[in-house]
Amino acid sequence: MSEVQKAIEEVKYLSESLPKAAFRVIAENKEEAIPYLREAIDYAISKGKMLDVNYQLHFYTLYLLGEFRDRESFSKIIDLVSQPDGIAEYLLGDCITTELKDILYNTYDGNIALLKKSIQDRDINEFVRTAMLDVMGQLYLDGVLEENEWRDFLKQSVYNGREYDYVYNAIAYVLCKCHFVDMLPEIRYLIDQDLIDEMCMGKYDSYVDAMFEYRENEERFCENSFCAIEALRHWAMFSETEENVPKEKDFEKVIRMLEREEDQPVHKKKIGRNDPCPCGSGKKYKFCCLNKPKAAIDLIENPEERNKWLKRYPYTGKVKVEGRIYLADYYDEASIETDKILYLALMNRPGLIWKRNIKEEEKRAKEYLYLAFQRCRERMEEEQIPSFTEYDQECSIHYLTEEWLGELCRLLREDCDTEKYEEVKKFITARQSTAT
Repeated sequence: MSEVQKAIEEVKYLSESLPKAAFRVIAENKEEAIPYLREAIDYAISKGKMLDVNYQLHFYTLYLLGEFRDRESFSKIIDLVSQPDGIAEYLLGDCITTELKDILYNTYDGNIALLKKSIQDRDINEFVRTAMLDVMGQLYLDGVLEENEWRDFLKQSVYNGREYDYVYNAIAYVLCKCHFVDMLPEIRYLIDQDLIDEMCMGKYDSYVDAMFEYRENEERFCENSFCAIEALRHWAMFSETEENVPKEKDFEKVIRMLEREEDQPVHKKKIGRNDPCPCGSGKKYKFCCLNKPKAAIDLIENPEERNKWLKRYPYTGKVKVEGRIYLADYYDEASIETDKILYLALMNRPGLIWKRNIKEEEKRAKEYLYLAFQRCRERMEEEQIPSFTEYDQECSIHYLTEEWLGELCRLLREDCDTEKYEEVKKFITARQSTAT
């Protein structure tokens, strides 16, 4: 028996610790080892749920073939992960939701038709199909998959949706990470049809944020290489080392840090009489805004507090980076400013749940929404926009008008503010009757 065969035997079954030495032998002799690894996949497929629960060679094989970038194994791996009736979950466990996308990407052999067909096959585990979708997303970012083909596939997948499937959450996510702004209506469709779960990314406004978000190091959908040992060494099926065991004191430390961050006051910047006016006029503060009455928005929250929460608002593009998209590329300044008011009213503000003051939150939301209502009404009247549908097409970004006006009516009614409630209702009714 050769050294490679001995290593293969050593990794056939589950062991208490990760068999690193055997993995290294296999990696150093991959040409000799690959046929044995491919046979392990065939064996696992033939056994299905009858496979010995301690048999692990097929599982380790996925990681090793991924490390070896063995493209001849791609269709065989697809067969394994596409097993129906819970067989794939039994054979692969949490690999489906962790490294499977990287394994598929690193063994991809150019058969895009197979990926498409598999993603659309609802008999295949939804998380397996999500991993396949990530592979297609990475191929698009790599320039391997043409944009029109990628867009067409995503659009077709959206409108073929009939019932909830986790893959639709992944489709909405990849639309955002590819920055396909013109496909925001597809995300709205998925939400309206209850095809995606709010627990994944949040409501529609969160998707708008994600669509315009660029991180310093843009995330890849898949890693272009990985080491099998490094990928497996932290798996719970192997004995934990002390440094990997979460400690209660670490959890308490995080909670204290969050409490300090939430309790930290927002300090107002003091403006001297002879300082340049913060409004940007170029005049001294004493000759400009010092004695002016506060703007309506400043009566709700001071500028420092507003700016704290608007840090999460998409960058509007005053200084642009080539190749990126910005809100200002699609919407005028007036629309963005109204949308910011709505964002301050409706976007979920993170914080510790036991410290929330619901009444204060609703009061703030009501005041912001009423201010947005005044701006919306003024614009619709000035520009003679006859319906909310037309206003939304031109001006709305994070929120649809009838939805946030409905929330404003609810808050005014609960606050017994009859005068403003009737004012808003009258405006809504007039625009609805105009539309019909």
